[in-house]
Amino acid sequence: MKISIVGIGMGNRKTLTIGALEAIMNAGVLIGAERLLNAFPESRAEKIAAVESRKIAEIIRASEHETVAVLMSGDVGFYSGAKPLLSYLSSYDVELICGISSLVYFCSLLKTSWDDAKIVSLHGRESNICAAVHNYSKTFVLTGGDRSISAVCRLLCENDLNHVQIYVGENLSYEKERIVSGAASDFIQAEFDSLSVMLILNPMPLKRTVDVHGLSDDSFIRSDIPMTKSEIRSVSISKLQLKKSDILYDIGAGTGSVSIESAFIVSDGTVYAIEKNEKAANLIKINCEKFGTKNVRIVTGSAPDALLGLPKPDKAFIGGSSGNMDEIIGTLLGANPQIRIVVNAIALETLSETIRVFDHYRLKNIEIIQMHVSKAKELGSYHMMQAQNPIYILSCGGSDEE
Repeated sequence: MKISIVGIGMGNRKTLTIGALEAIMNAGVLIGAERLLNAFPESRAEKIAAVESRKIAEIIRASEHETVAVLMSGDVGFYSGAKPLLSYLSSYDVELICGISSLVYFCSLLKTSWDDAKIVSLHGRESNICAAVHNYSKTFVLTGGDRSISAVCRLLCENDLNHVQIYVGENLSYEKERIVSGAASDFIQAEFDSLSVMLILNPMPLKRTVDVHGLSDDSFIRSDIPMTKSEIRSVSISKLQLKKSDILYDIGAGTGSVSIESAFIVSDGTVYAIEKNEKAANLIKINCEKFGTKNVRIVTGSAPDALLGLPKPDKAFIGGSSGNMDEIIGTLLGANPQIRIVVNAIALETLSETIRVFDHYRLKNIEIIQMHVSKAKELGSYHMMQAQNPIYILSCGGSDEE
């Protein structure tokens, strides 16, 4: 059996490649969404409407045809159903035929390049769209479901992005194709097809001097609020093993130094800075504005109560527990049994309590290190080393019992 997964472009026959058309015309059976099958009325092949990968694979296994063409909109390598389908067809020889994606097509209509665009899909996915728009001059967005054009524009306006230029492409390549442009505020109440696309241009993207953790302590506005020092901060963040899309809780955020440096790394995720001290919470806001970390959400309150109702965390940093270590870690594990946790402890009592709690919850991958940091201070013609307080950094990977 010869199987071809065919990207048919936007749907209009003009966006179909010659190779794709040949595969379709030579197929004994065509499988795909009904609107895609209807685009080829001249084909004499058996036509079966199906979009779910498992169902398509079942149809192929039961087919007696020698040639099968599975139709996919756009390109087979751009947010396509081809990827999950291939996992069901591992025992077959499958040919992938590329098509023209919505990104390529839309940018050609706008007479702009797409190789410098940040690509975001909201079609059945979670993504930090505001962080992308803040950090890139050009962001391409695939919308879908409840992530509509109006919802995205409303979110942009709520996050100080009223000034960005919006281009919307609806029903691309079809007779009712429509392209409109304006400010984000222009489309808060607008209605578009659920599979519309957006190109967002930000003339003033954030410019950062440092893209990873390593900021000096002096770069943060401090007042009299405690702060995790630079060297301790760097090691603690490395122990968190952050990924771009992570949700991080910074509990006892202080000045927000850990939140801000972590926000650079989780560029597609969100950092929740939890701080009970209202003065410190205001300071975190000031520091976030200074560094442009729009993916930091400040939560004023004491943990664990302040954690309730927040999105499921992937990682958590505990810089201050106010004596609630057991309850905090219990709440974190209840939200995500596989969460990775890093704790900073200065007092021996905090160290002892944290170890006890780790043992109580049978946490795995426990690591405890002690750091002593000394910095040189110039005294006349001499340099003298001055020691900071020693600190324990405890980390673990989650619970054995899901």
